[in-house]
Amino acid sequence: MNTCVHIPNSVASAIRDLHSTFNVPLENLPKVSFVRAWCALCYAFPNLHPDGYWDADNGWPDTLRPYAAEAFRRTDAGELEDSEMYPVDACWAGLYDRMHTHTVEETTRRLEIAADYGER
Repeated sequence: MNTCVHIPNSVASAIRDLHSTFNVPLENLPKVSFVRAWCALCYAFPNLHPDGYWDADNGWPDTLRPYAAEAFRRTDAGELEDSEMYPVDACWAGLYDRMHTHTVEETTRRLEIAADYGER
């Protein structure tokens, strides 16, 4: 994988990754650190879609909006790949990890995601 996408292995892990960036100007974070936090946000809050984050009725908490703004800034500057801007596997894994029952196909996909993007 030639990407910085990272998939947390739990909600607690995602919150730790995200929280570690709260007091740092996002534009100063190295790409790997920013993408890790962005993926953590997408894992922890899979219902938040970055498109339209600026709209008042989109559900984005004010404290998280700067992450979406920074993701768009970096994307517009050519710094993020599509898979880093829209880390759908992080969102999917976040949903999967909250479910109580899984199909064989879902479990297989989650293991593939962990192998591709999880902790090394």
